[in-house]
Amino acid sequence: MSATPVVILTGAGRGIGLAILQHLLSLPTPPNILAVTRTITPALKSLSATHPSSSSDLETISIDLSTPPQELTSDIKSLIIDVAISRWGRIDTLILNHGTLDPVKKIVDSDGEEWERTFRTNFLSNVEIVRAGMGELRRKGGRVVMVSSGAAVGAYTGWGAYGASKAALNHFNQTLALEEPDVTTVAIRPGVVDTDMQKALREVHGSVMKPEEHAKFVNLKKSGGIVKPEDVGAVLGNLGMRAEKSLSGKFLTWNDDALAAYR
Repeated sequence: MSATPVVILTGAGRGIGLAILQHLLSLPTPPNILAVTRTITPALKSLSATHPSSSSDLETISIDLSTPPQELTSDIKSLIIDVAISRWGRIDTLILNHGTLDPVKKIVDSDGEEWERTFRTNFLSNVEIVRAGMGELRRKGGRVVMVSSGAAVGAYTGWGAYGASKAALNHFNQTLALEEPDVTTVAIRPGVVDTDMQKALREVHGSVMKPEEHAKFVNLKKSGGIVKPEDVGAVLGNLGMRAEKSLSGKFLTWNDDALAAYR
């Protein structure tokens, strides 16, 4: 059994998740990391080559977390939880970063299947991962870091499914803090981060959003006001390693004063 903390990180292949992974691996004493992703990206392959599994610090798993619950529950246990326990004998932290913005459509133009897929990805899969890993998290006094969104508390045209799923994630975080006092859980709003999602908002979804909504994201990019993935990734990674109990159940922006010690 490893004495080194074990982190399960989802959505690790690109954007914020990749930045979290790079930060964790750069620590003086990096944790053991199970990097979970739908697609093994070139960047993730490169990191895996630099940190081969024989060094006991990084292993990658490919899984589609939009899978229907009856299949996903079994996959999460066998492909994520059991793999981490079998390899390292413990789970200390879940950093739940995966998600999808789609469908970017007005409510009347979307359908139930699209909303269901969004909720499976952004919400229900997180519930299942937490449920499956809770025994280990309780045993280790572990941490759960959920990547939420400002869309959970503020609406944009066409973002209904995404915003609702993130609002559900926030409530899940609050409830988990009440029900599991031995586990520290926090939901973080990462801000407008320079990722593929933001590129799609600027270049693809402008016809759905109101002009002023679309202009906000275009202007943030032009002005340099967009958040760098490595900046928010460092905060999320540090929270995964040492979030204090006083943060449990809170929904905070990544650069909130309460998180100054994690930047």
